[in-house]
Amino acid sequence: MDMKSNIKKYYGCAIMAKRPFLCLFLFSLASLFMTLTTFSKSAAETREQIRTLYKAGVEYIAANNYEAAEAVFKKIIEAGYEFAEAYNNLGFAKMKQKKSDDAIFEFKNALRLNPDLADALNNLGLLYSEKPATAAMGLQYLKKAVELDRDNANYHDSLGLCYHRLGFLKEAEVELKAANLIDRTLISPVYNLGYLYDTNGKEKAAIEQYLSVISMKKNHLMANYRLLRIYLKRDDRPLVANYLSNIFKILPAEKLDLFERKAIESEILCNLKAFIVEIAINFNVELKKLTLTDSNTPGIDDKSAVISPSEYLISYEEFTKKNFFYFFNGTELRCPETGRYYTNYINHVVCPLHGSLSIFTDKVYDIKELKVKYHKNICAQYRKMLQYSIFACELKQSDEVKILDNDTINELISKKYLHDVPQCPDGGKYFLDEFGFVNCNMHKKE
Repeated sequence: MDMKSNIKKYYGCAIMAKRPFLCLFLFSLASLFMTLTTFSKSAAETREQIRTLYKAGVEYIAANNYEAAEAVFKKIIEAGYEFAEAYNNLGFAKMKQKKSDDAIFEFKNALRLNPDLADALNNLGLLYSEKPATAAMGLQYLKKAVELDRDNANYHDSLGLCYHRLGFLKEAEVELKAANLIDRTLISPVYNLGYLYDTNGKEKAAIEQYLSVISMKKNHLMANYRLLRIYLKRDDRPLVANYLSNIFKILPAEKLDLFERKAIESEILCNLKAFIVEIAINFNVELKKLTLTDSNTPGIDDKSAVISPSEYLISYEEFTKKNFFYFFNGTELRCPETGRYYTNYINHVVCPLHGSLSIFTDKVYDIKELKVKYHKNICAQYRKMLQYSIFACELKQSDEVKILDNDTINELISKKYLHDVPQCPDGGKYFLDEFGFVNCNMHKKE
Protein backbone atom coordinates (compact mmCIF):
# COMPACT_ATOMS: atom_id res chain seq x y z
CA MET A 1 0.00 0.00 0.00
CA ASP A 2 1.47 3.40 -1.00
CA MET A 3 1.68 6.52 1.10
CA LYS A 4 -1.28 8.16 -0.64
CA SER A 5 -3.56 5.28 0.21
CA ASN A 6 -2.45 5.28 3.80
CA ILE A 7 -3.15 8.97 4.09
CA LYS A 8 -6.71 8.48 2.70
CA LYS A 9 -7.33 5.60 5.06
CA TYR A 10 -6.07 7.57 8.00
CA TYR A 11 -8.03 10.67 7.00
CA GLY A 12 -11.24 8.71 6.68
CA CYS A 13 -10.81 7.10 10.07
CA ALA A 14 -10.02 10.47 11.53
CA ILE A 15 -13.19 11.95 10.11
CA MET A 16 -15.22 9.10 11.62
CA ALA A 17 -13.36 9.45 14.87
CA LYS A 18 -14.00 13.17 14.93
CA ARG A 19 -17.72 12.86 13.87
CA PRO A 20 -19.15 9.83 15.67
CA PHE A 21 -22.70 11.28 15.58
CA LEU A 22 -22.55 11.66 11.81
CA CYS A 23 -21.56 8.00 11.53
CA LEU A 24 -24.50 6.94 13.73
CA PHE A 25 -26.90 9.12 11.70
CA LEU A 26 -25.77 7.60 8.40
CA PHE A 27 -26.11 4.09 9.79
CA SER A 28 -29.61 4.82 11.16
CA LEU A 29 -30.63 6.39 7.84
CA ALA A 30 -29.56 3.25 5.99
CA SER A 31 -31.40 1.01 8.44
CA LEU A 32 -34.53 3.17 8.19
CA PHE A 33 -34.40 3.00 4.39
CA MET A 34 -34.18 -0.78 4.52
CA THR A 35 -37.06 -0.98 7.07
CA LEU A 36 -39.29 1.33 5.02
CA THR A 37 -38.62 -0.68 1.90
CA THR A 38 -39.55 -3.91 3.70
CA PHE A 39 -42.60 -2.30 5.35
CA SER A 40 -43.79 -0.84 2.05
CA LYS A 41 -43.63 -4.26 0.44
CA SER A 42 -45.42 -5.87 3.42
CA ALA A 43 -48.11 -3.16 3.48
CA ALA A 44 -48.73 -3.62 -0.22
CA GLU A 45 -49.18 -7.34 0.28
CA THR A 46 -51.57 -6.71 3.22
CA ARG A 47 -53.65 -4.25 1.20
CA GLU A 48 -53.98 -6.86 -1.52
CA GLN A 49 -55.08 -9.41 1.06
CA ILE A 50 -57.67 -6.98 2.41
CA ARG A 51 -59.01 -6.37 -1.10
CA THR A 52 -59.31 -10.13 -1.57
CA LEU A 53 -61.06 -10.51 1.79
CA TYR A 54 -63.43 -7.64 1.03
CA LYS A 55 -64.36 -9.17 -2.32
CA ALA A 56 -64.97 -12.54 -0.63
CA GLY A 57 -67.19 -10.87 1.98
CA VAL A 58 -69.31 -9.22 -0.70
CA GLU A 59 -69.65 -12.57 -2.49
CA TYR A 60 -70.75 -14.23 0.76
CA ILE A 61 -73.48 -11.60 1.14
CA ALA A 62 -74.63 -12.18 -2.44
CA ALA A 63 -74.83 -15.92 -1.67
CA ASN A 64 -76.83 -15.27 1.55
CA ASN A 65 -73.97 -16.74 3.61
CA TYR A 66 -74.17 -14.04 6.25
CA GLU A 67 -72.23 -15.85 8.96
CA ALA A 68 -69.19 -16.13 6.70
CA ALA A 69 -69.61 -12.50 5.59
CA GLU A 70 -69.70 -11.36 9.22
CA ALA A 71 -66.46 -13.23 9.97
CA VAL A 72 -64.70 -11.71 6.94
CA PHE A 73 -65.63 -8.07 7.60
CA LYS A 74 -64.89 -8.46 11.29
CA LYS A 75 -61.41 -9.74 10.39
CA ILE A 76 -60.82 -6.75 8.09
CA ILE A 77 -61.71 -4.28 10.84
CA GLU A 78 -59.68 -6.11 13.48
CA ALA A 79 -56.68 -5.93 11.14
CA GLY A 80 -56.81 -2.14 11.54
CA TYR A 81 -58.52 -1.33 8.24
CA GLU A 82 -61.41 0.69 9.60
CA PHE A 83 -63.44 2.20 6.80
CA ALA A 84 -67.14 2.98 6.54
CA GLU A 85 -67.97 0.37 3.88
CA ALA A 86 -66.52 -2.47 5.97
CA TYR A 87 -68.59 -1.44 9.00
CA ASN A 88 -71.67 -1.12 6.81
CA ASN A 89 -71.23 -4.59 5.33
CA LEU A 90 -70.56 -6.06 8.77
CA GLY A 91 -73.77 -4.44 10.00
CA PHE A 92 -75.70 -5.76 6.98
CA ALA A 93 -74.48 -9.33 7.64
CA LYS A 94 -75.57 -9.03 11.27
CA MET A 95 -78.90 -7.50 10.31
CA LYS A 96 -79.65 -10.47 8.06
CA GLN A 97 -78.97 -12.78 11.01
CA LYS A 98 -81.48 -10.85 13.13
CA LYS A 99 -78.74 -9.42 15.35
CA SER A 100 -80.45 -6.06 15.25
CA ASP A 101 -78.71 -4.31 18.15
CA ASP A 102 -75.25 -5.35 16.94
CA ALA A 103 -76.13 -4.28 13.39
CA ILE A 104 -77.25 -0.83 14.56
CA PHE A 105 -73.92 -0.41 16.36
CA GLU A 106 -71.98 -1.22 13.16
CA PHE A 107 -74.09 1.10 10.99
CA LYS A 108 -73.46 3.90 13.45
CA ASN A 109 -69.73 3.21 13.22
CA ALA A 110 -69.98 3.46 9.45
CA LEU A 111 -71.80 6.80 9.69
CA ARG A 112 -69.25 8.05 12.22
CA LEU A 113 -66.57 7.62 9.56
CA ASN A 114 -68.79 8.80 6.70
CA PRO A 115 -72.04 10.59 7.68
CA ASP A 116 -73.15 10.61 4.03
CA LEU A 117 -72.76 6.90 3.32
CA ALA A 118 -76.18 6.30 1.78
CA ASP A 119 -76.06 2.51 2.16
CA ALA A 120 -75.51 2.78 5.92
CA LEU A 121 -78.29 5.38 6.22
CA ASN A 122 -80.62 3.08 4.29
CA ASN A 123 -79.78 0.02 6.39
CA LEU A 124 -80.01 1.84 9.70
CA GLY A 125 -83.32 3.40 8.65
CA LEU A 126 -84.74 -0.01 7.72
CA LEU A 127 -83.80 -1.47 11.09
CA TYR A 128 -85.29 1.46 12.98
CA SER A 129 -88.49 1.21 10.94
CA GLU A 130 -89.13 -2.32 12.24
CA LYS A 131 -90.07 -1.03 15.70
CA PRO A 132 -92.90 1.47 16.27
CA ALA A 133 -90.84 3.38 18.85
CA THR A 134 -88.02 4.14 16.37
CA ALA A 135 -89.91 4.03 13.04
CA ALA A 136 -90.18 7.82 12.74
CA MET A 137 -86.42 8.16 13.25
CA GLY A 138 -85.87 5.44 10.67
CA LEU A 139 -87.96 7.41 8.20
CA GLN A 140 -85.58 10.38 8.48
CA TYR A 141 -82.52 8.21 7.76
CA LEU A 142 -84.25 6.69 4.73
CA LYS A 143 -85.30 10.09 3.39
CA LYS A 144 -81.71 11.28 3.65
CA ALA A 145 -80.48 8.20 1.76
CA VAL A 146 -82.94 8.97 -1.07
CA GLU A 147 -81.86 12.63 -1.13
CA LEU A 148 -78.23 11.56 -1.49
CA ASP A 149 -79.02 9.22 -4.39
CA ARG A 150 -82.42 9.72 -5.99
CA ASP A 151 -81.70 7.22 -8.75
CA ASN A 152 -81.15 4.29 -6.39
CA ALA A 153 -84.15 1.94 -6.58
CA ASN A 154 -83.20 0.17 -3.34
CA TYR A 155 -83.46 3.37 -1.32
CA HIS A 156 -86.93 4.17 -2.71
CA ASP A 157 -87.95 0.58 -1.98
CA SER A 158 -86.80 0.87 1.66
CA LEU A 159 -88.54 4.22 2.06
CA GLY A 160 -91.76 2.72 0.67
CA LEU A 161 -91.52 -0.17 3.11
CA CYS A 162 -91.05 2.26 6.00
CA TYR A 163 -94.07 4.33 4.92
CA HIS A 164 -96.11 1.11 4.82
CA ARG A 165 -95.03 0.21 8.35
CA LEU A 166 -95.99 3.69 9.55
CA GLY A 167 -99.41 3.44 7.85
CA PHE A 168 -98.77 6.03 5.11
CA LEU A 169 -100.15 3.84 2.34
CA LYS A 170 -100.28 6.37 -0.52
CA GLU A 171 -96.71 7.51 0.12
CA ALA A 172 -95.61 3.88 0.32
CA GLU A 173 -97.23 3.09 -3.04
CA VAL A 174 -95.55 6.10 -4.68
CA GLU A 175 -92.08 5.12 -3.45
CA LEU A 176 -92.44 1.44 -4.38
CA LYS A 177 -93.66 2.34 -7.87
CA ALA A 178 -90.76 4.80 -8.22
CA ALA A 179 -88.32 2.02 -7.29
CA ASN A 180 -89.88 -0.22 -9.92
CA LEU A 181 -89.60 2.50 -12.59
CA ILE A 182 -85.94 3.14 -11.78
CA ASP A 183 -84.97 -0.54 -11.97
CA ARG A 184 -87.34 -2.98 -13.67
CA THR A 185 -85.09 -5.90 -12.76
CA LEU A 186 -85.35 -5.34 -9.00
CA ILE A 187 -87.73 -7.86 -7.42
CA SER A 188 -88.07 -6.40 -3.93
CA PRO A 189 -90.28 -3.37 -4.76
CA VAL A 190 -92.61 -5.55 -6.84
CA TYR A 191 -93.04 -7.97 -3.94
CA ASN A 192 -93.39 -5.15 -1.38
CA LEU A 193 -96.04 -3.48 -3.52
CA GLY A 194 -97.92 -6.79 -3.64
CA TYR A 195 -97.63 -7.09 0.13
CA LEU A 196 -98.92 -3.52 0.51
CA TYR A 197 -102.03 -4.40 -1.52
CA ASP A 198 -102.37 -7.79 0.16
CA THR A 199 -102.46 -6.37 3.68
CA ASN A 200 -104.96 -3.67 2.74
CA GLY A 201 -107.70 -5.72 1.12
CA LYS A 202 -106.66 -5.34 -2.52
CA GLU A 203 -106.28 -9.04 -3.31
CA LYS A 204 -106.62 -8.74 -7.08
CA ALA A 205 -103.83 -6.14 -7.28
CA ALA A 206 -101.72 -8.17 -4.85
CA ILE A 207 -102.07 -11.32 -6.98
CA GLU A 208 -100.93 -9.31 -10.01
CA GLN A 209 -97.78 -8.18 -8.23
CA TYR A 210 -96.96 -11.62 -6.79
CA LEU A 211 -97.36 -13.21 -10.21
CA SER A 212 -94.98 -10.58 -11.61
CA VAL A 213 -92.47 -11.56 -8.93
CA ILE A 214 -92.77 -15.23 -9.87
CA SER A 215 -92.35 -14.37 -13.56
CA MET A 216 -89.07 -12.67 -12.60
CA LYS A 217 -87.99 -15.42 -10.20
CA LYS A 218 -89.95 -18.66 -10.30
CA ASN A 219 -88.66 -19.97 -6.97
CA HIS A 220 -89.41 -16.80 -4.98
CA LEU A 221 -90.45 -18.33 -1.66
CA MET A 222 -92.44 -15.47 -0.16
CA ALA A 223 -94.43 -14.67 -3.35
CA ASN A 224 -95.52 -18.30 -3.61
CA TYR A 225 -96.36 -18.31 0.08
CA ARG A 226 -98.46 -15.14 -0.09
CA LEU A 227 -100.36 -16.52 -3.09
CA LEU A 228 -100.99 -19.70 -1.11
CA ARG A 229 -102.52 -17.64 1.70
CA ILE A 230 -104.74 -15.66 -0.68
CA TYR A 231 -106.11 -18.76 -2.40
CA LEU A 232 -106.64 -20.45 0.96
CA LYS A 233 -109.00 -17.61 1.87
CA ARG A 234 -110.74 -18.03 -1.47
CA ASP A 235 -110.94 -21.81 -0.97
CA ASP A 236 -109.50 -22.35 -4.45
CA ARG A 237 -108.20 -25.87 -3.88
CA PRO A 238 -106.39 -26.43 -7.21
CA LEU A 239 -104.35 -23.21 -6.85
CA VAL A 240 -103.74 -23.88 -3.17
CA ALA A 241 -102.33 -27.29 -4.08
CA ASN A 242 -100.22 -25.70 -6.83
CA TYR A 243 -98.56 -23.10 -4.61
CA LEU A 244 -98.12 -25.47 -1.69
CA SER A 245 -96.37 -27.85 -4.08
CA ASN A 246 -94.16 -24.97 -5.27
CA ILE A 247 -93.23 -24.14 -1.68
CA PHE A 248 -92.23 -27.73 -0.94
CA LYS A 249 -90.01 -27.69 -4.04
CA ILE A 250 -88.40 -24.35 -3.13
CA LEU A 251 -87.68 -25.02 0.56
CA PRO A 252 -84.73 -27.41 0.01
CA ALA A 253 -82.88 -24.78 -2.07
CA GLU A 254 -79.56 -23.66 -0.58
CA LYS A 255 -79.66 -19.95 -1.44
CA LEU A 256 -82.72 -19.07 0.59
CA ASP A 257 -82.93 -16.56 3.37
CA LEU A 258 -82.47 -18.75 6.44
CA PHE A 259 -85.07 -16.95 8.53
CA GLU A 260 -87.73 -16.84 5.79
CA ARG A 261 -87.28 -20.56 5.20
CA LYS A 262 -87.41 -21.37 8.90
CA ALA A 263 -90.53 -19.26 9.42
CA ILE A 264 -92.47 -20.93 6.60
CA GLU A 265 -91.25 -24.44 7.44
CA SER A 266 -92.28 -23.94 11.06
CA GLU A 267 -95.70 -22.60 10.13
CA ILE A 268 -96.48 -25.44 7.73
CA LEU A 269 -95.17 -28.08 10.12
CA CYS A 270 -97.06 -26.54 13.02
CA ASN A 271 -100.31 -26.55 11.05
CA LEU A 272 -99.83 -30.14 9.90
CA LYS A 273 -99.43 -31.17 13.52
CA ALA A 274 -102.42 -29.06 14.52
CA PHE A 275 -104.45 -30.89 11.88
CA ILE A 276 -103.55 -34.26 13.43
CA VAL A 277 -104.41 -32.95 16.88
CA GLU A 278 -107.70 -31.48 15.71
CA ILE A 279 -108.76 -34.74 14.09
CA ALA A 280 -107.89 -36.62 17.28
CA ILE A 281 -109.77 -34.21 19.52
CA ASN A 282 -112.87 -33.89 17.37
CA PHE A 283 -113.08 -37.58 16.69
CA ASN A 284 -112.95 -38.33 20.39
CA VAL A 285 -115.42 -35.56 21.20
CA GLU A 286 -117.89 -37.19 18.84
CA LEU A 287 -117.29 -40.68 20.15
CA LYS A 288 -117.34 -39.49 23.79
CA LYS A 289 -114.75 -42.13 24.58
CA LEU A 290 -111.53 -43.62 23.21
CA THR A 291 -112.61 -46.14 20.63
CA LEU A 292 -109.06 -47.27 19.95
CA THR A 293 -108.07 -47.90 23.56
CA ASP A 294 -108.80 -51.19 25.26
CA SER A 295 -110.72 -50.66 28.50
CA ASN A 296 -108.30 -53.11 30.14
CA THR A 297 -105.34 -50.81 29.45
CA PRO A 298 -103.70 -49.92 32.79
CA GLY A 299 -104.56 -46.39 33.87
CA ILE A 300 -107.25 -45.96 31.24
CA ASP A 301 -110.96 -46.38 31.92
CA ASP A 302 -114.12 -45.22 30.24
CA LYS A 303 -114.59 -42.35 32.67
CA SER A 304 -111.13 -40.88 32.05
CA ALA A 305 -111.65 -41.21 28.30
CA VAL A 306 -114.86 -39.21 28.14
CA ILE A 307 -114.56 -35.59 26.98
CA SER A 308 -116.95 -33.00 28.35
CA PRO A 309 -117.66 -29.66 26.62
CA SER A 310 -115.82 -27.82 29.41
CA GLU A 311 -112.58 -29.50 28.35
CA TYR A 312 -112.27 -27.77 24.98
CA LEU A 313 -109.53 -25.64 26.50
CA ILE A 314 -107.51 -28.57 27.76
CA SER A 315 -103.79 -28.81 28.39
CA TYR A 316 -101.44 -30.98 26.38
CA GLU A 317 -100.72 -33.10 29.43
CA GLU A 318 -104.45 -33.74 29.94
CA PHE A 319 -104.80 -34.98 26.38
CA THR A 320 -101.79 -37.23 26.76
CA LYS A 321 -103.16 -38.75 29.98
CA LYS A 322 -106.42 -39.54 28.24
CA ASN A 323 -104.48 -41.22 25.45
CA PHE A 324 -105.99 -39.12 22.66
CA PHE A 325 -102.81 -39.52 20.60
CA TYR A 326 -102.89 -43.27 20.54
CA PHE A 327 -101.04 -43.61 17.23
CA PHE A 328 -98.66 -40.68 17.68
CA ASN A 329 -95.64 -39.82 19.75
CA GLY A 330 -97.06 -37.08 21.93
CA THR A 331 -93.85 -35.06 22.18
CA GLU A 332 -93.91 -34.61 18.40
CA LEU A 333 -97.34 -32.97 18.41
CA ARG A 334 -96.09 -29.56 19.53
CA CYS A 335 -95.27 -26.35 17.70
CA PRO A 336 -91.64 -26.59 16.47
CA GLU A 337 -90.90 -23.01 17.55
CA THR A 338 -92.69 -22.46 20.86
CA GLY A 339 -93.04 -26.04 22.05
CA ARG A 340 -96.43 -24.98 23.38
CA TYR A 341 -99.59 -26.81 22.70
CA TYR A 342 -102.33 -25.59 20.42
CA THR A 343 -105.33 -23.77 21.84
CA ASN A 344 -108.61 -25.47 21.02
CA TYR A 345 -111.60 -23.19 20.47
CA ILE A 346 -114.74 -25.33 20.22
CA ASN A 347 -113.22 -28.20 18.29
CA HIS A 348 -110.86 -26.01 16.24
CA VAL A 349 -107.14 -26.23 17.00
CA VAL A 350 -104.87 -23.30 16.29
CA CYS A 351 -101.36 -22.37 17.33
CA PRO A 352 -101.00 -19.15 19.37
CA LEU A 353 -97.97 -18.24 17.23
CA HIS A 354 -98.77 -19.51 13.74
CA GLY A 355 -102.54 -19.40 13.70
CA SER A 356 -104.09 -21.89 11.31
CA LEU A 357 -103.64 -22.72 7.63
CA SER A 358 -107.16 -23.50 6.51
CA ILE A 359 -105.95 -26.05 3.98
CA PHE A 360 -105.37 -28.37 6.92
CA THR A 361 -108.00 -27.41 9.46
CA ASP A 362 -110.96 -25.50 8.04
CA LYS A 363 -112.75 -28.65 6.89
CA VAL A 364 -112.45 -30.50 10.17
CA TYR A 365 -115.92 -29.26 11.12
CA ASP A 366 -117.14 -32.12 8.85
CA ILE A 367 -115.95 -34.50 11.54
CA LYS A 368 -119.52 -35.76 12.12
CA GLU A 369 -119.75 -36.80 8.51
CA LEU A 370 -116.29 -38.35 8.79
CA LYS A 371 -117.39 -40.29 11.87
CA VAL A 372 -120.52 -41.55 10.11
CA LYS A 373 -118.51 -42.76 7.12
CA TYR A 374 -115.90 -44.32 9.37
CA HIS A 375 -118.50 -46.22 11.39
CA LYS A 376 -120.34 -47.25 8.27
CA ASN A 377 -117.14 -48.70 6.80
CA ILE A 378 -116.32 -50.57 10.01
CA CYS A 379 -119.83 -51.97 10.12
CA ALA A 380 -119.59 -53.07 6.48
CA GLN A 381 -116.32 -54.90 7.18
CA TYR A 382 -117.84 -56.69 10.16
CA ARG A 383 -120.85 -57.73 8.07
CA LYS A 384 -118.50 -59.19 5.47
CA MET A 385 -116.70 -61.18 8.15
CA LEU A 386 -120.01 -62.49 9.42
CA GLN A 387 -121.20 -63.27 5.92
CA TYR A 388 -118.12 -65.34 5.11
CA SER A 389 -118.29 -67.23 8.40
CA ILE A 390 -122.02 -68.00 7.93
CA PHE A 391 -121.46 -69.26 4.38
CA ALA A 392 -118.49 -71.36 5.52
CA CYS A 393 -120.45 -72.80 8.40
CA GLU A 394 -123.52 -73.25 6.17
CA LEU A 395 -125.71 -71.69 8.81
CA LYS A 396 -129.33 -71.84 7.64
CA GLN A 397 -131.79 -69.03 8.11
CA SER A 398 -134.62 -69.74 10.50
CA ASP A 399 -136.79 -67.84 12.87
CA GLU A 400 -134.33 -68.59 15.67
CA VAL A 401 -131.25 -67.26 13.86
CA LYS A 402 -132.78 -64.40 11.87
CA ILE A 403 -131.35 -62.07 14.48
CA LEU A 404 -127.66 -62.86 14.95
CA ASP A 405 -127.57 -62.84 18.73
CA ASN A 406 -124.59 -63.41 21.00
CA ASP A 407 -125.15 -67.16 21.22
CA THR A 408 -125.00 -67.50 17.43
CA ILE A 409 -121.86 -65.30 17.23
CA ASN A 410 -120.18 -67.27 20.04
CA GLU A 411 -121.01 -70.50 18.24
CA LEU A 412 -119.24 -69.21 15.11
CA ILE A 413 -116.25 -68.21 17.26
CA SER A 414 -116.11 -71.60 18.98
CA LYS A 415 -116.11 -73.31 15.58
CA LYS A 416 -113.17 -71.05 14.55
CA TYR A 417 -115.14 -69.28 11.84
CA LEU A 418 -114.67 -65.95 13.67
CA HIS A 419 -111.89 -64.67 15.90
CA ASP A 420 -113.72 -61.83 17.67
CA VAL A 421 -117.22 -60.58 18.25
CA PRO A 422 -118.10 -58.15 15.42
CA GLN A 423 -120.05 -55.20 16.79
CA CYS A 424 -121.53 -52.23 14.96
CA PRO A 425 -119.79 -49.06 16.26
CA ASP A 426 -123.17 -47.32 16.51
CA GLY A 427 -124.84 -50.14 18.44
CA GLY A 428 -126.72 -51.64 15.49
CA LYS A 429 -127.92 -55.24 15.49
CA TYR A 430 -126.95 -57.71 12.78
CA PHE A 431 -129.58 -59.93 11.16
CA LEU A 432 -130.09 -62.11 8.11
CA ASP A 433 -132.41 -60.68 5.44
CA GLU A 434 -134.79 -62.71 3.31
CA PHE A 435 -131.94 -63.67 0.97
CA GLY A 436 -129.68 -64.88 3.76
CA PHE A 437 -127.33 -61.87 3.69
CA VAL A 438 -126.07 -60.10 6.82
CA ASN A 439 -127.53 -56.66 7.33
CA CYS A 440 -127.49 -54.02 10.08
CA ASN A 441 -130.54 -52.19 11.41
CA MET A 442 -128.40 -48.99 11.69
CA HIS A 443 -126.62 -49.02 8.31
CA LYS A 444 -127.81 -49.81 4.84
CA LYS A 445 -126.35 -52.90 3.21
CA GLU A 446 -123.89 -52.04 0.43
